[in-house]
Amino acid sequence: MSNDDIQGLHQQMSEIQKQIQTVERKSSSKEEVEKLNQNVATQTTQLLKSNADTAVRLGELTTKMEQLEAKLEDTNRRLSQLSQQIAETQGELQRLRGASGTPAAPGSPAAVLPPPTNGTKPAAGGPSPSELYDTAYADYTKARYALAIQGFEDYLATYPSTDLSDNAQYWIGESHFAQKKYSDAVADFEKLLKQWPASDKAAAALLKKGYALVELNQKPEAVVQLQYVIHEFPTSEEARLAKAKLKSVGVDTK
Repeated sequence: MSNDDIQGLHQQMSEIQKQIQTVERKSSSKEEVEKLNQNVATQTTQLLKSNADTAVRLGELTTKMEQLEAKLEDTNRRLSQLSQQIAETQGELQRLRGASGTPAAPGSPAAVLPPPTNGTKPAAGGPSPSELYDTAYADYTKARYALAIQGFEDYLATYPSTDLSDNAQYWIGESHFAQKKYSDAVADFEKLLKQWPASDKAAAALLKKGYALVELNQKPEAVVQLQYVIHEFPTSEEARLAKAKLKSVGVDTK
């Protein structure tokens, strides 16, 4: 073999070694890219899980806030009813004293005339409006939803036109919603909006009707309801919750 042949073989071996090194570098690079992709995938999964956990906690906090607001509202109403009952009792004492011939002293509590009851006077032997309502509401707060529904329905049957009638109808809807009876909840909220359009529960009823429609996979109808909340009650807490719900179903609001 000549020197030229040997030199040619050396050159070929050198080229082969270079190719081997190039392949090794590429293989190493691929492994690094694969590891990087795995790390990115892991971090993305963790981030999505963290966002989901945050959304769940936010939803729980929102629900608790709604319940606390409802309790505060109903406490104020019960105080108002208690004041009315005291006035009625004082009036009854006045009438009893008048019937017995004993006049009430001017300026005394018994001399205070009772306010009109607006048809909320309890039936003979039956519970008062506040007793019936409070019992039903207590059942709701303790998650005894079937009892709560029955209690609020009894209230509406006995006292259909008091200041709390619209609230009773609203809590029937909330009770059905809590039981995941979303079709019933939609019907309950629609009844409230139809019979008491000026109710202070109107915004909440519209919002929860939208929630129920989402659960029923009736997205177009749900979007309309939630957008209506934003349009009609733009500065309310319900409007903020409606925007969040729309965003969660892929509808952007500005």
